[in-house]
Amino acid sequence: MSFVSVRKLILSILAFFALLPFSFSKNISVSILGGEDLNNFSITIKRGSYSLKLDKKVYNLSVGNRVIIEHGQYASIGDSIRFKITSFKMTGDDYVNHFEVSLGMRSITYDDHLYVQMYKNQIRLINEVDLDRYVAGVVEGEAGYNLPLEYYKLQAILCRTYALKNLDRHSKDGFDLCDKVHCQVYHKKCKQNDIIKATASTSGLVVVDHDLELINTTFHSNCGGQTCNSEDVWITPVSYLRSVKDSFCHFSPHYLWEKKISQKDFITVFTQNKPVDSLKRQSLVSFCQDTARCPNKNLHSIHLTKVRSALDLKSTYFSVEKQGSNLTLYGKGFGHGVGLCQEGGMEMARRSYSYVDILKYYYTKVFIVNQRALLFFKEE
Repeated sequence: MSFVSVRKLILSILAFFALLPFSFSKNISVSILGGEDLNNFSITIKRGSYSLKLDKKVYNLSVGNRVIIEHGQYASIGDSIRFKITSFKMTGDDYVNHFEVSLGMRSITYDDHLYVQMYKNQIRLINEVDLDRYVAGVVEGEAGYNLPLEYYKLQAILCRTYALKNLDRHSKDGFDLCDKVHCQVYHKKCKQNDIIKATASTSGLVVVDHDLELINTTFHSNCGGQTCNSEDVWITPVSYLRSVKDSFCHFSPHYLWEKKISQKDFITVFTQNKPVDSLKRQSLVSFCQDTARCPNKNLHSIHLTKVRSALDLKSTYFSVEKQGSNLTLYGKGFGHGVGLCQEGGMEMARRSYSYVDILKYYYTKVFIVNQRALLFFKEE
């Protein structure tokens, strides 16, 4: 049997396993509330029970018990226990455990366990959390509220795939992922039942390419009617990140935009205040992507991603119209344009497309498989 045939067989078996109702349980460590003032705050047990491990001692905490952090150095439990912080761990003892971090007027609830560490003379918080509970929190942060269940399923699979593909992103820092856009937005414990249900029903499912490698599940708000090839934005071509026409996002909030700007400010991006001849000036102020994205992604040798950054534009998909000494940029879409168009995917879900249909519309020749089965074949 040829290598291609063996690979097709493995993919068929993995696709079958993806239909079976078993979950994939794994804890990951996420740095939370980085950049916040953590000199004075409190941690309150909201559900379940916890064991606080400090050196060789263990303190049992139940609902309502608080750990108070003061002056960025000291912690206290009740009135009688006070200690200087080096590091300690609060481990949830029940099946479901929640703790709440209170910072000033804000209170944020998280699932599972918490490490409190002194790192470079500052307190650092690391949430050790079940993968699916983390994924549900990310979906709530990335996708929002009141969306079809099929879309939440799609987003859960994409977020899970991203997390597992990037687990070593912060390995040198002592944790797996951060809670910022740099990794994935993870603000708190998920409270939406639909998202929790969608995450549970897709537990263990991830997306792979033909080589059984987890894909880069990149997404953006709105593609403006046409997604981008990966090399149009990030230089490197990726087989599953191909441009597709998208009519599903046309009536969404971020489909159209416009921005007014002076000719001088616009042209300066391309000339850095150097003299420019009239022919080049005319081509700049009449640039047009009315019916399709510019195929070479450059405007007078300046990559459109740099133009977008310099002018703080919503996307690289725009056309220019001259109006006296000023210009109006008429644009489409919001974001880099590669991979899933979120607003397009949401509309597909509203029209009763399944999460599989949506995934395969925006990502070319990919496969949904169960992570546990994938690990088995990779070990073999």
